Amino acid sequence: MKTSRRDALKRLGALGVAGAALGGAGLWRHDAQRRGGSAEDVLRNFEVERSLVYPELAIGRGGAAAANTRAAILALGGMGAFITPGDRVMIKPNVAWKRVPEQAATTNPEVLAELVVLCRDAGASEVVVFDCPCDPGPATFKSSGIEAAVTAVGGKVAWPGKTEFAKVAFGGELITHWTVWDQLPKFDKVINAAIAKHHVQSRVTCGMKNWYGILGGDRGLLHQNIHGSIVDLAAAIRPTLTVLDAQRVLMRNGPTGGSLGDVKETRAVAAGFDPVAIDAWGIEQLEQRVEDVAFIAQAEARGLGTGRWRSLRHREVVTG
Repeated sequence: MKTSRRDALKRLGALGVAGAALGGAGLWRHDAQRRGGSAEDVLRNFEVERSLVYPELAIGRGGAAAANTRAAILALGGMGAFITPGDRVMIKPNVAWKRVPEQAATTNPEVLAELVVLCRDAGASEVVVFDCPCDPGPATFKSSGIEAAVTAVGGKVAWPGKTEFAKVAFGGELITHWTVWDQLPKFDKVINAAIAKHHVQSRVTCGMKNWYGILGGDRGLLHQNIHGSIVDLAAAIRPTLTVLDAQRVLMRNGPTGGSLGDVKETRAVAAGFDPVAIDAWGIEQLEQRVEDVAFIAQAEARGLGTGRWRSLRHREVVTG
């Protein structure tokens, strides 16, 4: 039975995921005790010291996904500027829906595979690509091509069971406490690797909105004030690096998409430290006006970054 976008959005209020059975090449499941957690726990800051020499935002454009990704990271100083030998790294893509890569509803698998390669080359001891999908985890990671691409280069994929969450203090204006994947604090570095696409409620979903995918509980409640909740998430979760996939962008009928007629091939990947600037760049790739997306101004008001991404030190590398 075909799922409508309206029905799909309602499903954002439920986890809709089940843990995969142990075993299978590259599948990663933790063995820690499942727990409810304490509201006293706080989210860890995964940021690293920023270079004053390299750009704050870099773009690889014109080539294949892997080449664009590598070019953007190299322009920032290389992955070795962010990953220390022995680090356990989590990469957070958007794998919410059971879609194929050409539908541009999930992060490009070639982008993720290249990030895994770069992390491993920098000495990471483990690289785990994690999301908490709206559709069942095994199906989304398979149909998106992400499981195959990531495991082929030595990474692992993970999605949670329904009880694998711990309550933490967000300290936000809307989100004071919420549950997150209970393995998140155990990683040394976290890379946000979202895709730029249309969203029927927030106009766009890019990097800041991507943090919905680490949450448990009734995420549908957050859509009652979607712009405010996006900003609360961005204020609480400070990744090591943000990467935004715009190889193919979903111009309409997001976040689920489906029609190839809604997809535009842009052939670009951006990376940087300022989550607001990265999202603003993504909004432009979607041919929307930054000032029309409410969470950008709200994030600026909270001091999380700037929507004027060209005001930052930036560099664009043409790869093809």
